[in-house]
Amino acid sequence: MMSIAFKEGIRIPPPALNEIILASNQDVRQVIHNLSMWSAKDKVMTYDQCKSDAASARKDMKLGPFDVCRKVFASGEETARMSLIDKSDLFFHDYSLAPLFVQENYLHVRPAAAGGNLKSHLVLLSKTADSICDGDLVDRRIRSGQNWSLLPTQAIYASVLPGELMRGYMNQFPIFPSWLGKNSSTNKHSRIVQELSSHMGLKTLSSKQAVNLDYLHYLRQAILNPLQKHGAEGAAEAVQLLDDYQLIKEDVDSIMEISVWGGQPDPYSKLDSKVKAAFTRTYNKEVHLTPYSLQVVKKGRRGGGGDFEGGEEISQEDPESEDEGEGLKADAMIKQKKAKPTKESNKEKEDSGKGKGKGKGKAKK
Repeated sequence: MMSIAFKEGIRIPPPALNEIILASNQDVRQVIHNLSMWSAKDKVMTYDQCKSDAASARKDMKLGPFDVCRKVFASGEETARMSLIDKSDLFFHDYSLAPLFVQENYLHVRPAAAGGNLKSHLVLLSKTADSICDGDLVDRRIRSGQNWSLLPTQAIYASVLPGELMRGYMNQFPIFPSWLGKNSSTNKHSRIVQELSSHMGLKTLSSKQAVNLDYLHYLRQAILNPLQKHGAEGAAEAVQLLDDYQLIKEDVDSIMEISVWGGQPDPYSKLDSKVKAAFTRTYNKEVHLTPYSLQVVKKGRRGGGGDFEGGEEISQEDPESEDEGEGLKADAMIKQKKAKPTKESNKEKEDSGKGKGKGKGKAKK
């Protein structure tokens, strides 16, 4: 830039040109454009003039969350000249993700203020953790009461103070917040436990928390013990336990997923495939009545259900009894017995069969 200024006849001191370069965020094209515009009136430029012009023409940059996290903890000339407002603006690049990135990565920074002293390092970590906790309290107040005017306060606690305390060298690339994945798993497990508690509600009469803490571990053992000890012969006992607690086959997988701690092997997956197949066959042999619906009730024929139009003709012969009969047939919770053929129907079939035989015999003659 100094060589270009010399060729164009612009007299500018190097510190002034440095202010223009920093204001444009090292953008060569913008620096050339600013020099051309500001030197059109006067070829001699002073430091104060360049500093004021550069501050008014500062380039706005949209940083990603990884760049923001690195800049929060970075040390050097770039961050030394940042004001309190500039440091707070880093938080507002994405105020939802910025606190999570700071919380995930502050442990990986070597603070310059500690000077290599382990005790000083631990004191700084403690103060940073306290500040992050205060920022989390402010965030809860903002989200619960829609108090968005507290965002600058959260920026100080969740970004500015941790950055000032832990400013130094980050020994690795910023890590994406693991809280997002853990929160998703927590919501999934909460839905599974809620479903299990609703299935067992009439038998246990307990809350979702009680089912999770007091029932699932023992239910897992009660289901697995007969399968592990007796193999395929213990499948009937395991199925009977499911019926006693009004559970279905899919609930077994949910119980195994919830009641096993992370990093531990799933005992159900270690069972022999033949035992699992026997358990599934034993369960599917019978119809298991539950107090909650498992199937979607099929709609009746057109005109026979409730979705008929006003212009269609409806038979007037005892409509209530027909509706009850269709409801009983369509209800998935009621077992239907097969009707036994009567003696009269058997005689009619025999007579019709004899007639057909005689006719065929005459036709052959």
